[in-house]
Amino acid sequence: MLLALWAFVGYWSWSQHQKVLASGEAMLEQLTSAVEEQTLRLFKQAETSLVVTRHWIAEHPDQDPGTAPSYMSLADSLRAISEGMLDIRLVSKDGGLFYVPKRGPKPMADVSDRDYVKAQSDPRHRGLYIGNPVVSRVTGKWGIPVSLPIDQGGGDVGVIFVAMELDRIGKTFEAERPKPNGAISIMRSDGTFLFRVPAGPNIIGQNIAGTPSWDEQISVAPRGTYYSDGSAVGTAPKLVSFLRLRDYPLIVTVASEVDSLLVPWRRESYTLIGLATLVSIVTAVLASVLLGAMKSEEAALRETEIAHRDSQLILSSAGEGICGIDSSGAISFINPAARKMLGLLGEDVVGLNLHAISHHSHPDGRQYAEADCPILRTLSDGGIRDIHGETFWHRNGTPLPVDLVVTGVVEDGKVSGGVLVFHDIGERIKAERRLEAQAAELARSNADLEQFAYVASHDLREPLRQVASYVSLLERRYAAQLDQDGRDFIIFARDGALRMNQLIIDLLEFSRIGHQSKPPEQVTLARVVDDACANLASHIEDTGARISRDDELPRIRGNQGDLVRVFQNLIGNALKYRDPGRAPDISITALRDGAVWVITISDNGIGFEAQFYDKIFGIFQRLHTRDKFEGTGIGLAICKKIVEGMGGRIRVDSTPGEGSRFSLVIPA
Repeated sequence: MLLALWAFVGYWSWSQHQKVLASGEAMLEQLTSAVEEQTLRLFKQAETSLVVTRHWIAEHPDQDPGTAPSYMSLADSLRAISEGMLDIRLVSKDGGLFYVPKRGPKPMADVSDRDYVKAQSDPRHRGLYIGNPVVSRVTGKWGIPVSLPIDQGGGDVGVIFVAMELDRIGKTFEAERPKPNGAISIMRSDGTFLFRVPAGPNIIGQNIAGTPSWDEQISVAPRGTYYSDGSAVGTAPKLVSFLRLRDYPLIVTVASEVDSLLVPWRRESYTLIGLATLVSIVTAVLASVLLGAMKSEEAALRETEIAHRDSQLILSSAGEGICGIDSSGAISFINPAARKMLGLLGEDVVGLNLHAISHHSHPDGRQYAEADCPILRTLSDGGIRDIHGETFWHRNGTPLPVDLVVTGVVEDGKVSGGVLVFHDIGERIKAERRLEAQAAELARSNADLEQFAYVASHDLREPLRQVASYVSLLERRYAAQLDQDGRDFIIFARDGALRMNQLIIDLLEFSRIGHQSKPPEQVTLARVVDDACANLASHIEDTGARISRDDELPRIRGNQGDLVRVFQNLIGNALKYRDPGRAPDISITALRDGAVWVITISDNGIGFEAQFYDKIFGIFQRLHTRDKFEGTGIGLAICKKIVEGMGGRIRVDSTPGEGSRFSLVIPA
């Protein structure tokens, strides 16, 4: 029955659709004929005005039509006949534009380039000529020019034309336009739009020759009606009726949007579809009630089975222990993970009291009173408790450390039970104990390191001091008895002992970084730079160095002494590795970059190659021999260790012969 109903609705809708379109075509053809008559009358008036004007000029060859009172009276009459839509203009032989009456001896504009003027110089077009729509160079308004040449008289006048302003003639055609979205157009026989109401964006003057509408419809028949998708003029799909005028090279079109034509059909179709839908809904509701009554019990049973299967799947696959208890504390369900952790695999424990079998004692063996049990307290208030470090007991009597969450189940305002979720934290406790042991071992190792530092600073240096002392004694007593090689050997031995002593001191200083420093505090960087410069004052004065810095350096978190050591090393290196041809120029700047400070120490020293950027931060790494620059090569390693200990990093950029730039990136 429903199939027959909807088949009828479909056939009726299709047949009405065809009737409405056929009616729309007939209506558009009638409007097109009416528009043709109006267009013929308008252009006939234009032609008549031009012919009468040319005749007057021929009969009055010695008078200027722009100033002659008799012609001005004639022009007013012609304008009145056209209801103000046609204005006659004069064009001099050199292309100057004059109104009637003339407004002065000079032309109002140069129109020699307009097609309606140039056409009168071309034998192929000379005569009555309908030009392309143009914007007036005097009024700034769109108009359709219709021109005629002057063959006799007229003096300097070479062409006369009528200007049809589009705004004026648009009011005439607006009443005939299909509402609300229809359009009326006038085109030349070459496909150029002279006029359209409504005008639309960029349509006036557009040529549609070459489009499917032109090639397949308008250009091949004197009149007709066709469907247009609107792409040629940028509009919605329309039904278009066209007619080629019999007396002028013009074509008129009347168009209406297809959607507008189909409004009555759509309204009637919606009404019929609504009625059919209502009948279908009523029928479907009756059928669904019957089917629902038959399937409701089956669906309820299936949903219950699915819910039970899903809950069992969740409980079985969960890695944490999950256990339900009723209001008395008896187990109502327990998942496999909980059974395994509590040693209850293979036992039927549903109905047994959870506190009695698995939560009966504290870790030290004391009995766990039910009044103190947080699980049983939840059965009283229905709350949620997150408990850490609790102890359950395995069936074999071994303790099971757990973290657990117990949630009360409240039904109708009463606590009907609770759900426990717990997991074994035994491995975590073992890991924490291992970390504690490692921390203790690290503390012991640091103590051994400090003891080694003391031995290195005292016991290892004592033999070196003896060697240096006795070598110096040999030099004083026996230098005169030795040749130059012998004396040089003594000097080498003494210097080697002194260098070894200095290496041990530097190594000791490097090892103490981060072990004996004071706790970090807010340090004023300006004071750090002042202290470092004070320590290097004599060296700065001897080298004639210039040291500049930002007016306001930041405060950073660190150790005052360690930071002084960093800046003293970096500034000292800038003084040491200076260019002998110029005084050292050292600058210290600070720039905030998000969560860090970038402090830069730049110099104009000798610089070095990029391949050594990483090497210079190694312990005892040098780029120059000792006969050129003194030192042990540990200063930058100390700087790197101090900065990294503060959570920062140090980097360098250098250009040989130009200088180096060390940047400290330190947390703000």
